[in-house]
Amino acid sequence: MTRYSHSRLGTFQQCKYKYKLQYVDRIKVDIPDTVETFMGKLVHEALEKLFKDLQYQKINSKEDLIKFFEAEWKKRWTDTIIVAKKEYTADNYKEMGKKFIKEFYDHYKPFNHLKTLGLETEDSLDLEDGNQYHIRIDRLACDKEGNYFVCDYKTNNKLKAQEELDEDRQLAMYSLWVKKNFADCQNVKLVWYFLAFDKEMVSERSDEQLEQLEIDTQELIKEIEACQEWPTNVTPLCGWCKFKSMCPAWKHEFELEKKSAKEFKEDDGVKLVDELTAVEEEKKKAEARISEIREDLITFSQQKGINTVFGTKKKAKVSAFDRIVYPKTEEFYSLLKEKGIWDDVITLNYSKFLSQIRKRNVDTDVLEQIETEQSWKITLSKRKKEQGDEE
Repeated sequence: MTRYSHSRLGTFQQCKYKYKLQYVDRIKVDIPDTVETFMGKLVHEALEKLFKDLQYQKINSKEDLIKFFEAEWKKRWTDTIIVAKKEYTADNYKEMGKKFIKEFYDHYKPFNHLKTLGLETEDSLDLEDGNQYHIRIDRLACDKEGNYFVCDYKTNNKLKAQEELDEDRQLAMYSLWVKKNFADCQNVKLVWYFLAFDKEMVSERSDEQLEQLEIDTQELIKEIEACQEWPTNVTPLCGWCKFKSMCPAWKHEFELEKKSAKEFKEDDGVKLVDELTAVEEEKKKAEARISEIREDLITFSQQKGINTVFGTKKKAKVSAFDRIVYPKTEEFYSLLKEKGIWDDVITLNYSKFLSQIRKRNVDTDVLEQIETEQSWKITLSKRKKEQGDEE
């Protein structure tokens, strides 16, 4: 039995190599907090204090919460906390946190329209496959009509679209746990508080949607447990990955950053990539010129009424042929199937077939007929930051 969580599943979908390092190899990496996560944590704690104290009939004023936030900030702030956006200071983020608390307080006081059932909960949802799903809810609440509210506080500066929230797995899985544990539950509302915008957004799921979500989640877990290959996946999120210096996609860059400009240019990898880049550029120019010459040969042969043009060492035969162009639409494909043509002309989609094999979604009789052999592909792309210039 394994305990999965939203972040664990999300890590696998984001980058399988990161998943391997974090959950299979269990590599520990000490990295400092960012000011964004530090501020967000303290805002969460201030709102937790607000509702926890209310359970004991203690009503905090807005000023009480701000004092708590400022005291915790002063006590726990260290110079190791990263402020990545150099145009802003730690004080800017502290003022943001205070603003979030003040606006939330003014928006929802006197905080008596819902009854709090749990804060920063630590529970597990038992899945039918024998695994568990970690349940951690910022605030679980209910009203007198049997409506339950799974609440989540967001402190980032990105407001999500309703469509994205309606597809959200995290809070929807939490609602499954709510429905299985509270017999009087009539409905579960998923509530996001986007504190930077003083905006509340709500989504709901039908029983059918939740049933399908549980099936999909277990299928994803099945894929994880069957996974034997852990490829990297380069995305903008790599910039925040704590394993970046260990990643095959970035390790060489970290090695280069430690070198002087002279050492950088003498690096064997740099030399090879630079040479390949130069040759590829020449190849591109040559291919463009080849296309121009082909067009000129076609024009020349038509003007002369000939189909073979002679050079010093070789000759070029110029011949016309018909190339079919067909609509790549489902309607056209359906027509081919209806007319009995499809099976004769369809070819195997290698990428989709490979994906199914990797997921072990192919019958064992088919798998037994398949062998794997290693091949290589090299793709050139631009670096975001140019290095190696003389200082």
